[in-house]
Amino acid sequence: MVTEIKIPDMGTTVEEVTIVKWRKGKGDFIKVGEIIAEIETDKAVVELESVAEGKILETLYEEGNTVKQGSVIAYVGKEGETIEEKVSLKISPALKNLAAKLGVDISRIKASHPDGVITRNDILNAAKTEKRRIFLPEKKYQEIPFHQRTVIKKVVKSHLEIPPVHFVASIDMEKVMDFRNKMVEKNKTRISYDAFFIFSCARCIKKIPVMSSYLSGEKIEKRQEISIALAVAYRDKLFTPVIRSADTKTLMDISNIIGTVVKKIEQGTISPEEMEGACFLVSNLGMYPVEQFTAIIYPGHSGALAIGKISKKFIVENDEPVVRNMCNITLSCDHRIINGSTAGLFLKEVKEFLENGLFMEEG
Repeated sequence: MVTEIKIPDMGTTVEEVTIVKWRKGKGDFIKVGEIIAEIETDKAVVELESVAEGKILETLYEEGNTVKQGSVIAYVGKEGETIEEKVSLKISPALKNLAAKLGVDISRIKASHPDGVITRNDILNAAKTEKRRIFLPEKKYQEIPFHQRTVIKKVVKSHLEIPPVHFVASIDMEKVMDFRNKMVEKNKTRISYDAFFIFSCARCIKKIPVMSSYLSGEKIEKRQEISIALAVAYRDKLFTPVIRSADTKTLMDISNIIGTVVKKIEQGTISPEEMEGACFLVSNLGMYPVEQFTAIIYPGHSGALAIGKISKKFIVENDEPVVRNMCNITLSCDHRIINGSTAGLFLKEVKEFLENGLFMEEG
């Protein structure tokens, strides 16, 4: 019996996937549970297992093609079986002979007739498409990965719907750096700078509840937990893993979680669900010569904090010039729900939290 291999239910946030790689091809034998293909959701590459044992009679899509959830992508059956035994094709014997003569696989034809009947024009068009595919030189363009298309949609949605307002502050990072160095000497543990900012932002959001809200239609909704997303770039892709209930976690907990999710991203095992449900985003470009920048406010977030590089600068202290390790941070807020005074208060709280070393009391 011929069995359909379909794209399974990948969760409520996934509508389409991309065929990244066929592990097995037409004519190969496959067992139940064996990997037939690698597919990419909006956030991760997932291995697709076969639900049948037998010979792969046909694969319906090429690598790089986008496929809707629930679509049939391949057929598996016994030696000698054909797809027609599974798929009822409405085509006359004469047109079936024409398709064979032109080298057209009728199982791949999408009928133009409302009743699903394959017409002569359907076959001729399919033959032209196949001929172009074989003889035309390869187009010089790069296919946008499915994951990146999802990011593009969110960026466009943010640009069209969210009116941002931006605020900049400079932070003295001396106490953060001192504490970080002491932890290396004491425990051989290097806490990421991202952890310090996520830790402080979570505590400050807790003090200013509107920062955990977002606009939904004509209502302002508040998140049930203070979860913060971190922008992570890997191989030209952007990921936003979420640190759940960040306000209840220690500084070391957050640093360890960051290390874990980064490994998942590198291994391609992070799931879409692990990148949903945040109220705020932290983006750090401090490893580059970037003094300051503005981060995109993701839909469903109240704002984003962009972190620039740490550099030595002169500041005035007790009317005397002194050198300090300073860092510029830029707060971007959804101006529909966050006004200037609230944003200013939030930046003030974050600045004091880091400069006064309050993370040492809680972390």
